[in-house]
Parts: sequence; C-alpha cells; structure tokens
Amino acid sequence: MNKKYIVGIGIIILVIVLAFAVWKVVRHVNQNSFVASSNTQIQPLPKEVTINLDKNGFSPNQVTIKVGTAVRWKNESGAQETVNSDSYPTNQLHKELNFGVFNNGSSVVYTFTKPGTYGYHNQFHHEQVGKVIVE
Repeated sequence: MNKKYIVGIGIIILVIVLAFAVWKVVRHVNQNSFVASSNTQIQPLPKEVTINLDKNGFSPNQVTIKVGTAVRWKNESGAQETVNSDSYPTNQLHKELNFGVFNNGSSVVYTFTKPGTYGYHNQFHHEQVGKVIVE
C-alpha cells in the first residue's frame, strides 16, 4: 500500500508539472501572437483606419467602416495596454477583439469581415471604451 501511495503522488506531481509547462507555452504564444515590435516599420493596409490609444483613452473612440476594412489600434500611452471585447470584465461579446497586452509603440490589427457593432475597452482602464460600426 505504501508503494501505491508513493506512485500516486508521483503521478500527481508529474501531471501538475506538465500542466504548468503547457500553460506557460500557451500564455507565451498568446501574449506574442499579436504584438508588433516597436522597431518594425508598419505599412498601412489598403483599407485601414487607425485608432490611437494614449493615457486618455481611444481616439477616435468610434469609427464607422465598410466590411473588409482593417482597424489598427496603436499604443501611444507610454505603457502596456490592451484591447478587449465588451463586456467588461468577461470580454466575451466579440472574442476576436481580445488581443491581450501590447507594448507602447506597437499596434494590433483586425480586419472586420461581418457587419455589426463591435464594442471594446482597455482591460487595464475599463473606462476607456470604443466602438467600431461595420456596414
């Protein structure tokens, strides 16, 4: 019985270590998937609108675009920020807008392919909100 107990604890420890390793890899990939280096020259897409994010929030905080237009959120806040889907704090309304953290001087881009109204916010400062209306 003592041997079974030790083997069981060993298996549990192994599962925890593997789960932690997988979590670290997934977290690293998610954090870097949408981050553009601040040293990279960013060329605008053919149909693109830029929304700046600074310490006061998004500017402009509402844009109306056509289907197929890309929106670039550019971080000019001096700190790491986020763009996340409404509704705060769960961010589940438009999951495709959950870009995660991006650094000052970098940007995230999304091309809207369906008409609708897409609300978003900065998770770190949830009072900073914006809206993209796609026609």
